[in-house]
Amino acid sequence: MVKKPRIREAVQLIVHYSVISFLGTIAVALSLGEIASIWPTAGGQYHWVAVLAPQNTRVIASWFTGWISIGGQIVLTASAAFAAGLQLQGLITLNHPDSYVPQRWQGMLFYWLVLVYAAAVNIWGSKILPHANLASGVLHIVGFIAIVALLGAMSPKHSSHYVFVEVSNSSGWSSDGVAWLVGLLSSVYPFLGYDAAAHLAEELPRPSRNAPLAMVGSVVANGILGFIYCIILLYSLGDLNDLLKSPTGFPFMQLFLNVTKSKAGATILVLIISLIAVAANAAGLTSTSRTFWAFARDEGMPASRYFAHVHSNLKVPVRMILLVTVLQFLLGFIYLGNTTAFNAILSMAIIGMYLSYILPIVYMLLCGRKKLNRSDYGPFKLGQIGGIIINTIAVLWLVFAMVFSTFPNFEPVNAQNMNYSTVVLVGWVLFGALYYLFFGRKVYTGPVVETPATELQITNVHATDQK
Repeated sequence: MVKKPRIREAVQLIVHYSVISFLGTIAVALSLGEIASIWPTAGGQYHWVAVLAPQNTRVIASWFTGWISIGGQIVLTASAAFAAGLQLQGLITLNHPDSYVPQRWQGMLFYWLVLVYAAAVNIWGSKILPHANLASGVLHIVGFIAIVALLGAMSPKHSSHYVFVEVSNSSGWSSDGVAWLVGLLSSVYPFLGYDAAAHLAEELPRPSRNAPLAMVGSVVANGILGFIYCIILLYSLGDLNDLLKSPTGFPFMQLFLNVTKSKAGATILVLIISLIAVAANAAGLTSTSRTFWAFARDEGMPASRYFAHVHSNLKVPVRMILLVTVLQFLLGFIYLGNTTAFNAILSMAIIGMYLSYILPIVYMLLCGRKKLNRSDYGPFKLGQIGGIIINTIAVLWLVFAMVFSTFPNFEPVNAQNMNYSTVVLVGWVLFGALYYLFFGRKVYTGPVVETPATELQITNVHATDQK
């Protein structure tokens, strides 16, 4: 489990999650959406870097962007399955607190079960996957309304002073300011993954329009729902210590049980959240496998031709779906051996995804706007001045978030609570660097896009670097 240093921080939590994090994230989504509107390709970030970076560095910059993006997506998708699996295990504890003793290996099996479902539906259920995603969206809205209404109507309420004025710092950090900044992790994570639409661009109708709208729309929807949920949650927390002592390991499960006074009622509410996490994992596997498949298609990984294969009957990249699933299976063994190590990998999802976001935005800001003519932009555009301002805000936010996402959650720092995300990220990048140095640079010459967008073609990477 990823511990949060400050479960309730009143105004700090509301402002951080609902205002600062939202504004920073919307700037990033707008920036990436504009680029996706120009080049709607499955590769996303690493394709964009290939056309935006200077000629002499575009190939290597593109490769490392793709490598970092894939690592972040694999871990991010796995984190949804991990949450869903442990929540399903927590439901057993909720209903049988006296007879069931949860074991870590059992949690791993639940995690694997969610991964198997995601792989199966992506391979054999590709035709029903859009309907499953739609059903998940409906469940999300209906569940949100039901939970908010129930908490609002049935739970004892704290005063507005408790919600908006009181502050609780249990992190061990002597400075409330540092503790507030370290709490960034919990407000950044819910917004991750909005680039998924970009990686499905080659399968969307009118991708230059629909991909950026989906990216920005998901952030806006999450921001609004998150703000409402934060307010209701803070008013309805009840006894915080009671929630933290929940045998399920999930304070929100104990809150649902306290409010409904019914194990059946609490189980239904928890299942809503768990099923949404299961669906998120399946949708995330779709996006991640498409990005990795595009990378293989561009010869950016070992055995590229093998993994770039698309099944002739199923019309999906079966081998890539299985590869991503196997890699996520292996993450379960890390959790089995050391929960701290697994938490570091989850933290890496944030840093890895944000690194892959910041690179195309920086290149767009420094190089792209000088190269592109007005006619080169897609239907989703920010304007010259507006684009510079929004890109700058996005870069500042990404740097800020990445820096404080590496901080330990608690003081004093020891081997168990240390944030190892930087170590894991460096390990992933170092492994990639060694592969690229000895093998990758000999075969990877940059991505190729079958559907041209502007005169600034990704295929130009081949021509310029072979001269």
